[in-house]
Amino acid sequence: MLIGHLLRYFFPAMCCLLAVLLGLNTYLLIQNRADVERHSSLQEFTFRDAIRLNTSEFEKFLSRSQNELPAQHRDETGPVHPNPLQAAVETMPDAELSALYARARDLQVHVAAFSASVNVMAHRLFPLTGQLPVSGLRLAPLVASAALKNTATLVAEEAKTRAQAARQSYQFRQTTQATLALAIIASALGWIWNLIRRNANLREDCRKAKERADLLERNLHHDAVTGLINRSSFTEKVSTAQRLLRPGATLTVLTLDLKDELPRPDMVGQAAEDAIFIAAADLLRHAVDTAEGGLELGRGADKNFLVLAEADKRYGLSGKDFAARLQNQFLRPLQTEAGTFMITPAVGYAVACTDEISAVDLVRNAGLAVAQALETNTCEAIEYQSSMRSAMERRYVIENALASAIRDNEFLPHFQPQIDLRTGRIFGVEALARWYHPQLGWISPCEFIPIAESNGDIVALGWKILESACMQVKLLPAELSLSVNLSVAQIHNDDVVAMIEECFARTGLPASRLKLEVTETTMMSDLQRIRTTLADLRNLGIGISLDDFGVGYSALSYLTDFHWDEIKIDRSFAAKAVSDGKLRDVLKLVLGIAEKMGSEILIEGIETLDQRDVLVEMGCIRGQGYLFGGPMAIDDIMTLFFPQAKPA
Repeated sequence: MLIGHLLRYFFPAMCCLLAVLLGLNTYLLIQNRADVERHSSLQEFTFRDAIRLNTSEFEKFLSRSQNELPAQHRDETGPVHPNPLQAAVETMPDAELSALYARARDLQVHVAAFSASVNVMAHRLFPLTGQLPVSGLRLAPLVASAALKNTATLVAEEAKTRAQAARQSYQFRQTTQATLALAIIASALGWIWNLIRRNANLREDCRKAKERADLLERNLHHDAVTGLINRSSFTEKVSTAQRLLRPGATLTVLTLDLKDELPRPDMVGQAAEDAIFIAAADLLRHAVDTAEGGLELGRGADKNFLVLAEADKRYGLSGKDFAARLQNQFLRPLQTEAGTFMITPAVGYAVACTDEISAVDLVRNAGLAVAQALETNTCEAIEYQSSMRSAMERRYVIENALASAIRDNEFLPHFQPQIDLRTGRIFGVEALARWYHPQLGWISPCEFIPIAESNGDIVALGWKILESACMQVKLLPAELSLSVNLSVAQIHNDDVVAMIEECFARTGLPASRLKLEVTETTMMSDLQRIRTTLADLRNLGIGISLDDFGVGYSALSYLTDFHWDEIKIDRSFAAKAVSDGKLRDVLKLVLGIAEKMGSEILIEGIETLDQRDVLVEMGCIRGQGYLFGGPMAIDDIMTLFFPQAKPA
């Protein structure tokens, strides 16, 4: 990149510089040519007019002048007319000689001697009287002869040297001119080459930019993993199909959700999950291409697939029939690069006969139907019903009001008593969150807890309930314990220990009165990290309880991998303990393990006297349930169980 930028400016700058040098050299070349012509002319002049400095003609003139005098005056002064000599002296190139000999000291001496000789001859030849002794004329040529000859020789040599130097300088300028011209041509060629290269690079950049733009446009309308169109593009396809819908035909939008069927990403990895999506997309493509009335296939949000189908009398396919065909495609395992997986998606669909319902609502209705299928855990496709819309609107209201309700302290802790089954005395309470909405009234935790977990509000809600419960439980006798659920998100918070210590500092509740409950599913999220965090909390003096044991992925290893202060048995055991002998045997086994480990056992969900009696007979001494009382406000706990007690 740096070299490209340098070349971009190097060749133009070099061409400009060389052009300036070429112009300057041209100017000097013109001057050199004038010098050559001047010095050549001077050289030619010195050789051609060397006779001007020769004394032979002067001597002849003197002899001729002497012969013309009378004999009696030849040795005396007589009139002489010096026209030839005077003409030679007057026409001598004094300026040229001065320029030639200005720097040569020896030559200047000869010039001075020559000038002196001329002056002597001038005085002798042309005295004021106009008469010159004839005898002195013979000596004048001899005096000037040597100076004149040397001067002529040196003038010729210097003129030759100057002319030769001027020619050499002119030749050098000519060579420089040719070199600069070639350099300009080379720089111009380099400039042209660089322009061609840059144009090629620009074309390549334009091509790549277009490819990126096409890719971005494709990603804007397609799913990156499966290559299917995304939800927004699918909705546009539905809108187009509604406009082109034939009389008597129906449109069906189906949503397939793989959420509950996919293996956990921490077990198979993201690459394996993507491979499952790709295999499912290929399977659905085949189903859409081969089924009559199949129109479009897309990828929805999260783990959803969307299918658009059209049915009429000719096809004879209802939405339910088309849903069944799609489900049948998943009866065989999915073959992927990451292995073989058995997937049974939940299916929901919505049907429209006209365009009175918008495409957005039609797609949303199919989503509500599949949500209902997931909630009921049914294997059959669920068709959208209008009652599902009211449930969605209720959920929307709850989602929007949840954060502000936490901030405004609308969530209150209610307390369910925990009872000694042998004596009927209360030994502790479990704090449970309750919410009274101004428009919706009391909202069940089964409704708002999943929403809080999905949108991330569960952490703030958990800390709010913990602090409020710690503050209110101080109204109860000091021997009563407080049990509070701890969510996965709270445990994964790096500052969980510090936050609980801060809670103790604000509320003044001793750590020994608090028990924190975690579920088996919480332990599965990150077993090693969870165990480390729980150990740190236990070192503070807090009791740790394993909640809902016996539900889902129950494993005895969870009982032995960590020292639990309490193990809470799920309510399903209490409900079936009366009639299911095998279940009672399992419960006895758990009781034995807990006793070996030094852990207390508490049975949840006791609702009848028969259940209580059977559990007591098995050795269970702690329990809670609606037989003893449901979740209630702290004032009700005080009124029912401690009417005469004073706050601790």
